[in-house]
Amino acid sequence: MADRDAWEKAESFSKIFAALVIPVVLGFASFYANQTLEKSKAKDELLKQAISVVFLDKSDQMAGADKSFESRRAHRSHWLEIYNSLSDVKLSDDFIAVMMEQDAKSVEGVELYTIENPPSLISNNERAESTNEDEMGHGWVAVGRLKSERYSDVNFTLLSPNATNPDETIKPHEIIRARWSVTLRRNRYNLEDRQGYSGTSLGLLWGGQCAKVIDSRLDGRGQTWAFIGIVQCPPTTKSDPGFERSAMSGVRSLFR
Repeated sequence: MADRDAWEKAESFSKIFAALVIPVVLGFASFYANQTLEKSKAKDELLKQAISVVFLDKSDQMAGADKSFESRRAHRSHWLEIYNSLSDVKLSDDFIAVMMEQDAKSVEGVELYTIENPPSLISNNERAESTNEDEMGHGWVAVGRLKSERYSDVNFTLLSPNATNPDETIKPHEIIRARWSVTLRRNRYNLEDRQGYSGTSLGLLWGGQCAKVIDSRLDGRGQTWAFIGIVQCPPTTKSDPGFERSAMSGVRSLFR
């Protein structure tokens, strides 16, 4: 008799527990499912927008509407990386390099500098002015955020695996190669968005060109800059296929 009473009490408790807990569990499960579905829908919509910007829209949409070349570059990089983060089929580094280069053809009246056509040497304004030719270079370039895993966040390939210092600056005399055309500046401050400011741009260092680092600094946004001199690229090897130059050759053929 005692066993029967205990069994009935346990059965009654289990029914009460089920009546209270099951709706809560189902509620949480439903909430989680809805949240997952909403996130999935949001990702799908964002991916559709990225596909539209990268593959379907006019070039001005891909580049952004801003007058600043640097701002348009940032707009393009953003959507390329959004696409890569959401799509199952990733864009190759070669394709990203070509897309990052496209807007260079729309920068009218801007000089394009190469090893055959370098600008005049200038002094490094971050140091005391010197006429020592070894301390002079062709200008400052934004190398990029070196620790970023996003390919378009870094404008140059560092040809040596030990080219950087612990503070993310680049060691003097290291060789870097432009992944795409990069603005060459008199100093490392990008003020071209300021109203009435004439800017510090000297022109564009053409994609695929190489440069020797003379000085390097890190700005407040975590971006590495380098004061450089344009030099001949070293011969490529099997471990260094030099795809930036082959990619840029393809882009240049589109510009002709």
